[in-house]
Amino acid sequence: MNVVLLDDDCIFLDALKRRLSKFNCKIYTYTKLVDVLNSNTIFDVAFIDIELGENDTGFKAVQFLKNQNKKCVIAFFTNYNKYAIKGYSYQPFRYILKTQPDASINKQIMAIFNEYHRRNKKLTGSYNGYTFSTALDDVYYISMSNHIATLHTTKGDFEIYRQMKELENELSEFGFFRCHRSYMVNIQHIHVMRSDFVFILDDSNHSDIPIGIRYRKQAEDNFLNNIRMGV
Repeated sequence: MNVVLLDDDCIFLDALKRRLSKFNCKIYTYTKLVDVLNSNTIFDVAFIDIELGENDTGFKAVQFLKNQNKKCVIAFFTNYNKYAIKGYSYQPFRYILKTQPDASINKQIMAIFNEYHRRNKKLTGSYNGYTFSTALDDVYYISMSNHIATLHTTKGDFEIYRQMKELENELSEFGFFRCHRSYMVNIQHIHVMRSDFVFILDDSNHSDIPIGIRYRKQAEDNFLNNIRMGV
C-alpha cells in the first residue's frame, strides 16, 4: 500500500507520518504540489492539505491522483472549514480539520485505512461449474433463497452456497449490513430510505430492498451515519 502525504507545514507533516507509521504501508511525504505531479508512484491512499502556498491547492493533486488510480482513498486536511463545499466536489472519503482533537483524527485515519481495504477486497466463489471474483464496490446487495446466496452486482448475478450469517460476519466491517432476514445491502449503493421502511438502491433497476422489523433500528442508524460521514 502506497500512501502519499502532501502538506507545506513540515511540522504537521512529520507528526502525521508518525501517526501512520503503525500501518503496513510505504509512506511518501511531499511539501510541494509539483513533486506529487512528477511522481511515477501509484498511490492507494492520500492525505492532502488543501492550502499549499499562495497559488497552489491540494485540489490539483487530487485530480492527478484520481487519474492514476480511481480507487485512491482521498482525505483532505485543512485549518479552516471554508473549503468544505468546494472540497466535497472532489469526492474525498474524509474531510478533517487539523484543529480536531487527536483522538478524533486517529479515528478518522483508521476509517480511511478500513476504506482502502474495503475498496480492494474481493468476493470469490464457485457454483454450478463456474467461478467468479467481484470487487465489493460492485455488489449492490445480497439476497438469500433456498439456502443459496445471490450477489447482485454491476456485472450480473452470481450464486454461491454461503449462509447469510457467514457473509454478514465477513462483510460487516466493509460497509454491508443486514436489513432483513433474507437481504444484506452495500451502504455505498443506498440511494434513499423510504418512510415505509424500504431501501432504494442506485442500480439500473432502482431495486427496492425491504427492511425487516427486527432490523429497522440498525438500518436507520447505518443510513443516517452514512449521510453524516459523507461516505
